[in-house]
Amino acid sequence: MTIRILVYGAGVIGSIFAGKLAASGEDVTILARGGRLEELKQNGVLLEAHGKKVEQITVKVIDNLTSDDLYDYIIVVMQRTQVDSVLPNLSQNGSKNIVFVVNTAAGYDKWAKAIGSERLMIGFPSAGGERSNGKVIYFIGKGALRAFQTTTFGEYREMKTERVRRLINAFTRAGIPSVFCDDMDAWQKTHVAMVTSIANALYKYDCDNYRLSGSYETVCLMMRGIKEGFAVLNNLGIKTKPAKLWYMKLPIWMTARVFKIFM
Repeated sequence: MTIRILVYGAGVIGSIFAGKLAASGEDVTILARGGRLEELKQNGVLLEAHGKKVEQITVKVIDNLTSDDLYDYIIVVMQRTQVDSVLPNLSQNGSKNIVFVVNTAAGYDKWAKAIGSERLMIGFPSAGGERSNGKVIYFIGKGALRAFQTTTFGEYREMKTERVRRLINAFTRAGIPSVFCDDMDAWQKTHVAMVTSIANALYKYDCDNYRLSGSYETVCLMMRGIKEGFAVLNNLGIKTKPAKLWYMKLPIWMTARVFKIFM
Protein backbone atom coordinates (compact mmCIF):
# COMPACT_ATOMS: atom_id res chain seq x y z
CA MET A 1 0.00 0.00 0.00
CA THR A 2 1.38 3.39 -1.02
CA ILE A 3 2.36 5.74 1.79
CA ARG A 4 1.72 9.48 1.52
CA ILE A 5 4.88 11.23 2.71
CA LEU A 6 5.92 14.86 3.10
CA VAL A 7 9.66 15.51 3.32
CA TYR A 8 9.92 18.82 5.17
CA GLY A 9 13.27 20.20 4.05
CA ALA A 10 15.02 20.01 0.68
CA GLY A 11 18.70 19.92 1.54
CA VAL A 12 20.98 16.97 0.80
CA ILE A 13 19.34 14.41 3.10
CA GLY A 14 15.80 15.59 2.35
CA SER A 15 16.50 15.34 -1.38
CA ILE A 16 17.94 11.82 -1.04
CA PHE A 17 14.94 10.68 1.00
CA ALA A 18 12.37 12.30 -1.28
CA GLY A 19 13.99 11.05 -4.47
CA LYS A 20 14.54 7.46 -3.36
CA LEU A 21 11.10 7.09 -1.75
CA ALA A 22 9.36 8.55 -4.82
CA ALA A 23 11.37 6.33 -7.17
CA SER A 24 10.24 3.27 -5.17
CA GLY A 25 6.59 4.17 -5.74
CA GLU A 26 5.62 6.09 -2.62
CA ASP A 27 3.45 9.22 -2.86
CA VAL A 28 6.07 11.87 -2.00
CA THR A 29 5.85 15.63 -1.64
CA ILE A 30 8.80 17.81 -0.68
CA LEU A 31 8.58 21.21 1.02
CA ALA A 32 11.15 23.70 -0.22
CA ARG A 33 11.63 27.44 -0.46
CA GLY A 34 13.60 30.01 -2.41
CA GLY A 35 15.90 28.91 -5.17
CA ARG A 36 15.62 25.25 -4.19
CA LEU A 37 11.86 25.40 -4.70
CA GLU A 38 12.34 26.57 -8.28
CA GLU A 39 15.01 23.93 -8.98
CA LEU A 40 12.70 21.14 -7.85
CA LYS A 41 9.74 22.50 -9.80
CA GLN A 42 11.77 22.70 -13.00
CA ASN A 43 13.93 19.56 -12.81
CA GLY A 44 12.61 17.34 -10.03
CA VAL A 45 15.10 15.71 -7.65
CA LEU A 46 18.46 15.08 -9.36
CA LEU A 47 20.55 12.39 -7.63
CA GLU A 48 23.97 11.12 -8.66
CA ALA A 49 25.81 8.32 -6.90
CA HIS A 50 29.55 8.76 -7.49
CA GLY A 51 30.40 7.73 -11.03
CA LYS A 52 26.87 6.71 -11.96
CA LYS A 53 24.17 8.13 -14.21
CA VAL A 54 22.10 11.01 -12.83
CA GLU A 55 18.64 9.97 -11.62
CA GLN A 56 15.89 12.52 -12.36
CA ILE A 57 12.88 11.87 -10.15
CA THR A 58 9.61 13.79 -10.29
CA VAL A 59 8.13 14.74 -6.93
CA LYS A 60 5.35 17.08 -5.90
CA VAL A 61 6.65 20.35 -4.43
CA ILE A 62 5.05 22.78 -1.99
CA ASP A 63 6.32 25.85 -0.16
CA ASN A 64 3.86 25.82 2.75
CA LEU A 65 2.11 23.23 4.92
CA THR A 66 -1.53 23.97 5.69
CA SER A 67 -3.46 22.57 8.64
CA ASP A 68 -5.64 20.26 6.54
CA ASP A 69 -2.92 18.93 4.20
CA LEU A 70 -2.59 15.49 5.76
CA TYR A 71 0.14 12.88 5.27
CA ASP A 72 0.82 9.41 6.62
CA TYR A 73 4.26 10.69 7.66
CA ILE A 74 5.87 14.11 7.78
CA ILE A 75 9.65 13.64 7.78
CA VAL A 76 11.40 16.74 9.11
CA VAL A 77 14.94 16.90 7.75
CA MET A 78 16.89 20.00 8.77
CA GLN A 79 19.50 21.38 11.15
CA ARG A 80 18.57 21.48 14.83
CA THR A 81 18.88 25.28 14.88
CA GLN A 82 16.12 25.49 12.26
CA VAL A 83 13.56 23.30 14.05
CA ASP A 84 12.13 25.95 16.38
CA SER A 85 11.02 28.04 13.42
CA VAL A 86 8.89 25.20 11.97
CA LEU A 87 7.31 23.87 15.18
CA PRO A 88 4.30 26.25 14.98
CA ASN A 89 3.59 25.11 11.42
CA LEU A 90 3.87 21.43 12.39
CA SER A 91 1.77 21.83 15.54
CA GLN A 92 -1.24 23.17 13.62
CA ASN A 93 -1.13 20.39 11.01
CA GLY A 94 -3.29 17.31 11.63
CA SER A 95 -0.95 14.57 10.34
CA LYS A 96 -0.58 11.77 12.90
CA ASN A 97 3.08 10.84 12.45
CA ILE A 98 5.88 13.42 12.49
CA VAL A 99 9.42 12.07 12.20
CA PHE A 100 12.29 14.36 13.20
CA VAL A 101 15.45 13.34 11.35
CA VAL A 102 17.55 15.95 13.10
CA ASN A 103 21.02 15.73 14.67
CA THR A 104 20.65 16.59 18.35
CA ALA A 105 21.89 15.28 21.68
CA ALA A 106 19.59 17.55 23.68
CA GLY A 107 16.56 15.24 23.87
CA TYR A 108 13.10 15.62 22.37
CA ASP A 109 10.84 16.94 25.13
CA LYS A 110 10.45 20.38 23.54
CA TRP A 111 9.30 18.82 20.26
CA ALA A 112 6.93 16.48 22.10
CA LYS A 113 5.35 19.42 23.91
CA ALA A 114 4.94 21.38 20.67
CA ILE A 115 3.36 18.69 18.47
CA GLY A 116 2.14 16.12 21.02
CA SER A 117 4.17 13.15 22.23
CA GLU A 118 1.81 10.68 20.55
CA ARG A 119 2.79 12.03 17.10
CA LEU A 120 6.54 12.23 17.65
CA MET A 121 8.97 9.80 16.01
CA ILE A 122 12.75 10.11 15.71
CA GLY A 123 15.18 9.14 12.97
CA PHE A 124 18.78 9.50 11.85
CA PRO A 125 20.21 9.00 8.35
CA SER A 126 23.12 6.95 7.12
CA ALA A 127 23.49 9.05 4.01
CA GLY A 128 25.17 12.22 2.89
CA GLY A 129 26.70 14.14 0.06
CA GLU A 130 26.75 17.61 -1.41
CA ARG A 131 24.47 19.76 -3.53
CA SER A 132 25.90 21.42 -6.64
CA ASN A 133 24.01 23.23 -9.41
CA GLY A 134 20.71 21.70 -8.37
CA LYS A 135 22.08 18.16 -8.26
CA VAL A 136 22.80 16.05 -5.16
CA ILE A 137 25.90 13.86 -5.33
CA TYR A 138 25.20 11.31 -2.64
CA PHE A 139 26.01 8.10 -0.82
CA ILE A 140 23.83 5.81 1.29
CA GLY A 141 25.12 3.63 4.12
CA LYS A 142 25.10 0.11 2.71
CA GLY A 143 27.27 -2.98 2.95
CA ALA A 144 30.35 -2.58 5.17
CA LEU A 145 29.36 1.00 6.03
CA ARG A 146 26.50 -0.42 8.10
CA ALA A 147 29.03 -1.70 10.64
CA PHE A 148 29.36 1.94 11.64
CA GLN A 149 25.96 3.43 10.95
CA THR A 150 22.61 2.45 9.45
CA THR A 151 19.60 4.71 8.88
CA THR A 152 17.67 4.29 12.12
CA PHE A 153 14.14 5.08 13.34
CA GLY A 154 12.42 4.87 16.70
CA GLU A 155 9.60 6.18 18.81
CA TYR A 156 9.72 9.00 21.35
CA ARG A 157 8.96 6.20 23.78
CA GLU A 158 10.77 2.87 23.61
CA MET A 159 8.24 0.49 22.07
CA LYS A 160 8.39 -0.74 18.50
CA THR A 161 5.08 0.05 16.82
CA GLU A 162 3.41 -0.83 13.56
CA ARG A 163 3.92 2.71 12.27
CA VAL A 164 7.69 2.54 12.75
CA ARG A 165 7.81 -0.91 11.12
CA ARG A 166 5.91 0.48 8.14
CA LEU A 167 8.31 3.40 7.81
CA ILE A 168 11.40 1.17 8.07
CA ASN A 169 9.98 -1.13 5.41
CA ALA A 170 9.30 1.80 3.08
CA PHE A 171 12.85 3.12 3.41
CA THR A 172 14.38 -0.31 2.96
CA ARG A 173 12.31 -0.88 -0.21
CA ALA A 174 13.58 2.48 -1.45
CA GLY A 175 17.19 1.31 -1.21
CA ILE A 176 17.90 2.99 2.14
CA PRO A 177 18.51 0.09 4.57
CA SER A 178 16.90 0.99 7.89
CA VAL A 179 16.57 -0.44 11.38
CA PHE A 180 14.79 0.20 14.69
CA CYS A 181 16.30 1.53 17.92
CA ASP A 182 14.46 1.46 21.22
CA ASP A 183 16.34 4.50 22.61
CA MET A 184 17.04 7.13 19.98
CA ASP A 185 18.25 9.65 22.58
CA ALA A 186 21.02 7.25 23.67
CA TRP A 187 21.71 6.49 20.00
CA GLN A 188 22.22 10.16 19.17
CA LYS A 189 24.39 10.76 22.25
CA THR A 190 26.53 7.79 21.19
CA HIS A 191 26.76 9.30 17.72
CA VAL A 192 28.12 12.54 19.20
CA ALA A 193 30.72 10.61 21.21
CA MET A 194 31.95 9.00 17.99
CA VAL A 195 31.80 11.79 15.44
CA THR A 196 33.41 14.52 17.55
CA SER A 197 36.66 12.54 17.74
CA ILE A 198 36.45 11.48 14.09
CA ALA A 199 35.77 15.05 12.94
CA ASN A 200 38.64 16.49 14.98
CA ALA A 201 41.02 13.89 13.54
CA LEU A 202 39.85 14.79 10.03
CA TYR A 203 40.26 18.52 10.69
CA LYS A 204 43.95 17.88 11.47
CA TYR A 205 44.35 16.76 7.85
CA ASP A 206 42.04 19.35 6.24
CA CYS A 207 39.24 16.72 6.06
CA ASP A 208 41.33 14.46 3.82
CA ASN A 209 40.44 10.96 5.02
CA TYR A 210 43.25 9.40 2.96
CA ARG A 211 45.89 11.50 4.74
CA LEU A 212 44.31 10.64 8.09
CA SER A 213 44.45 6.94 7.25
CA GLY A 214 48.20 7.31 6.76
CA SER A 215 48.76 8.32 10.39
CA TYR A 216 48.40 5.34 12.69
CA GLU A 217 49.25 7.59 15.65
CA THR A 218 46.37 9.98 14.92
CA VAL A 219 43.89 7.16 14.31
CA CYS A 220 44.87 5.65 17.70
CA LEU A 221 44.32 9.04 19.35
CA MET A 222 40.94 9.24 17.62
CA MET A 223 40.00 5.81 18.97
CA ARG A 224 41.03 6.82 22.50
CA GLY A 225 38.77 9.87 22.18
CA ILE A 226 35.82 7.69 21.16
CA LYS A 227 36.44 5.33 24.07
CA GLU A 228 36.56 8.28 26.48
CA GLY A 229 33.25 9.55 25.09
CA PHE A 230 31.65 6.15 25.58
CA ALA A 231 33.02 5.99 29.14
CA VAL A 232 31.40 9.34 29.92
CA LEU A 233 28.04 8.10 28.63
CA ASN A 234 28.32 4.90 30.67
CA ASN A 235 29.16 6.90 33.81
CA LEU A 236 26.02 8.95 33.19
CA GLY A 237 23.95 5.78 32.95
CA ILE A 238 23.48 6.05 29.17
CA LYS A 239 23.96 2.87 27.17
CA THR A 240 25.91 3.07 23.92
CA LYS A 241 23.60 2.42 20.98
CA PRO A 242 23.39 0.47 18.75
CA ALA A 243 24.64 -2.73 20.38
CA LYS A 244 26.62 -3.61 17.24
CA LEU A 245 29.26 -1.10 18.36
CA TRP A 246 30.52 -3.75 20.80
CA TYR A 247 33.74 -3.91 18.79
CA MET A 248 34.69 -0.49 20.16
CA LYS A 249 35.54 -2.34 23.40
CA LEU A 250 38.36 -4.18 21.63
CA PRO A 251 41.97 -3.03 22.15
CA ILE A 252 42.83 0.19 20.34
CA TRP A 253 45.57 -1.45 18.26
CA MET A 254 42.86 -3.64 16.72
CA THR A 255 40.15 -1.03 16.14
CA ALA A 256 42.67 1.52 14.88
CA ARG A 257 43.79 -0.84 12.12
CA VAL A 258 40.20 -1.37 11.03
CA PHE A 259 39.49 2.37 11.00
CA LYS A 260 42.67 3.02 8.96
CA ILE A 261 41.26 0.73 6.25
CA PHE A 262 37.81 2.31 6.53
CA MET A 263 39.31 5.81 6.18
